[in-house]
Amino acid sequence: MTKLFMPTDRIGLESYQKSIANNFSTVNELLKKGLAPQWHVNGVRFESTPAWPEGHCYQCGFSVDDSSAARSVFDEKGIIYEEVEMVPSKGQIIKKLKAAVYNGRGAGEDFSAPLLEVLEWGGFNYDFVGDADIRGGKLNEFDVMIVPGSPDAGECYYAGLGDRGYDAIRSFIADRGHYLGVCGGAYLPLTSYNTENRYWLNIVAATETEDLDYWRSGSGFVRCRIEDNKHHLFAGIALGVSSTMNLVYWEGPSITIKGGNVKSLARFESLLASGRDPIKPYWDMYDNKMAEDAVRGWYNPLTPEIFASLLHGKTAFAEAESNGHKLLLFSPHPEMGNIGYGPRKDSLNFLLIYNGLTYLACQ
Repeated sequence: MTKLFMPTDRIGLESYQKSIANNFSTVNELLKKGLAPQWHVNGVRFESTPAWPEGHCYQCGFSVDDSSAARSVFDEKGIIYEEVEMVPSKGQIIKKLKAAVYNGRGAGEDFSAPLLEVLEWGGFNYDFVGDADIRGGKLNEFDVMIVPGSPDAGECYYAGLGDRGYDAIRSFIADRGHYLGVCGGAYLPLTSYNTENRYWLNIVAATETEDLDYWRSGSGFVRCRIEDNKHHLFAGIALGVSSTMNLVYWEGPSITIKGGNVKSLARFESLLASGRDPIKPYWDMYDNKMAEDAVRGWYNPLTPEIFASLLHGKTAFAEAESNGHKLLLFSPHPEMGNIGYGPRKDSLNFLLIYNGLTYLACQ
């Protein structure tokens, strides 16, 4: 059957398409219409296409069976696409994802706002779940739980959820769904080897050696080196055999891997800027007020000395597994975007959120 192929290659700090968010909004619209898009990563080589009769290689993209409904979505969204007889590489089928975004006592409103904005731009549907919802078993209605940053390293989560809420999250991950946590949300599933710390879920064989002392680091703009360039999380980001990402960091965990059910995906490599001389940022951050606060204005700036002692070489992005379900842990804040080259909405870093959720939606 004829296929429609939508390339989503990275071109510098942009997408082959006009908008990274629009790419995923398009995929989610296809899912809403009952179509079955497939995700292709790590290179697709076509021997011949209408646009490239001599053959062409795309980095990544999505395909769907040719139909008037699919063409209508592509045309309405302004998508560049190719009509092809077949896609030479097998893609992963994406299912419609029902996401729960935690908004209980532990969720920091300032950290939730940019994440929700990114989700909405990408066309991802979500419902909020609060502390009472989780304690009452509502998580069982969802496929993935998204936990944004918090004002601390876990204490606020426990203050609202308690033992019953924590048990409900553990059961959800073990029995039903996936998990994506950013910053404070990446602390939550970790395991503490200090019996006085009752504020983590203790379900991931990784820890933060400074335990609950999140104040020890600060905030800034950091570079992370990708360890697995082939991972779906980095589709459209990682090119070649060596790739890095520049991200906003704000008191997130420095993850130490302790066991086999978790792997490191990217590590902290260098500190680029913070509010402390001599590395204060000198560039225009456009409309990215939250990122500007983190990198230029936060009262606890990350210093080169602290970065070297607590973050350098440690895991910044991790993937864990629990009973067949996936957990993605992001210490930095991709939802705050790239800073310094254009408006916030054009941020390449949003791909880490979009790719992460699409990866969790793959059958």
